[in-house]
Order: sequence, then structure tokens, then C-alpha cells
Amino acid sequence: MRTLATQMRLRRLLRAQTEYQHRLVTEGSVGPLAAAASARLLQLLQDVRVSWARESQGVDLAGLRAHVQRTFAAMDAAAAALAQPGADVSRLGADLRDAGVPLVFFLRGLDDSEAPVLAELAGPAAALARSA
Repeated sequence: MRTLATQMRLRRLLRAQTEYQHRLVTEGSVGPLAAAASARLLQLLQDVRVSWARESQGVDLAGLRAHVQRTFAAMDAAAAALAQPGADVSRLGADLRDAGVPLVFFLRGLDDSEAPVLAELAGPAAALARSA
């Protein structure tokens, strides 16, 4: 399995988050900058989702797909919350990165894994479906 495009887009999102967090902390997190940061991060996250859907299409990942979707949801919540008045920019940035950085390594691991390892990681439902 190859997830290079997803990894690239995810890393772009994480770089943008770092830049926005720095600006929000130094310039203040009120007003249009926070809304712009939130909108841009959500747009970049949508790009990651589209890339993941394309690259994972046709691959039996069962439980692994659910993990990725939960990670996207956590990142989505953190990015969306930036636009809220009084948002804790540091905490939300940490939440987004705490979800996103391990996902980069997870995707790299998928790329390095052979089909039998992916089948094992995908869970028993995938193995049962193939044996039937």
C-alpha cells in the first residue's frame, strides 16, 4: 500500500498548523485570523481525507480505517474550535498535533508493511472474509 500523497498532505497540514499557532499566539487569537486559521486547517484536512480515500480504496483495512477516521475527527474538532471566541490556541494546537503526528508514522508503517502484515492488522473480520 502506498500513502505518500496522504503523508505529504498531512505534513503540509501540520506545518500550516504550526505557522498559524505561532501567529495566533504572537498576534492574538481574536477576530479574522483565528477564523482564517480554522478554515484553512479544515480545508487542508479535507485534502488529507480525499487523498486517504483515494489511496486506501480497494485495500481491506477494516479496523485500521476506523482508526484513521477517529484521528481525522479529532483533528477536525481541534481545527474547528480555533474559530471559537476565547479558544485555547495552545491546547487546540497540541490536540491537533497529538492526533496528526502519530498518523504520519502510522501511514509510513502501512507503506512499509507487506500484505500478510496488513491482513493481520486489519483484524479477524478481514481474515474470515477471505477464508470463506
